[in-house]
Amino acid sequence: MPDHQTDDFDDIERLLTVAGSAWDAAEAHGAFCGMACLGGAGAISEWVEELFAASDRDDVLAEERAVVLRQLAAKTLLSLEAGDMRFTLLLPDDDGPLHDRTAGLADWCHGFMHGLATAGGADEGPQADALDASIPAEILDDFSEITRAGVDEGGGEESEQAFAELVEYVRVSAQLVYDETMALRPSGENHKGNRASG
Repeated sequence: MPDHQTDDFDDIERLLTVAGSAWDAAEAHGAFCGMACLGGAGAISEWVEELFAASDRDDVLAEERAVVLRQLAAKTLLSLEAGDMRFTLLLPDDDGPLHDRTAGLADWCHGFMHGLATAGGADEGPQADALDASIPAEILDDFSEITRAGVDEGGGEESEQAFAELVEYVRVSAQLVYDETMALRPSGENHKGNRASG
């Protein structure tokens, strides 16, 4: 099973660049996933707003671009909600240089942590305490390390294998964080209650 999706990456990257967004596709997708952990579907509008914060508000194509991003976010949210490991990361294509793919994964992890913080994970108080209790600390520590990941250009097949394993770890960990924060999302106590105790 693929652990990341490449079908939308180039399109989303171009969309954000043309719109004048400060975000790249991988970091933006990671940010949505982090925001969704605490905001659920409500994170979609906030996410799109943040991506276009530096964009031209009079751009006639702005709403069309926003629709594309909302569709990506909705598809991502559905895969996270399914809880059956269909969730994938939005990363550069497998045919690209390993350096670029590693940088994309680092950006994704940075975006994920930013998204959690944006959605309230950096605040003090009950929600921050509950988040701390819900997420294994080593996951965010590991994500922080991955944001500084480098590539051994001479590693060949071993480097490719190590990268594939890292992508799988990030994918599974992000799904775990989403599952573990269910009760922190709006109506989380009543939504998919059969998974809340799992």
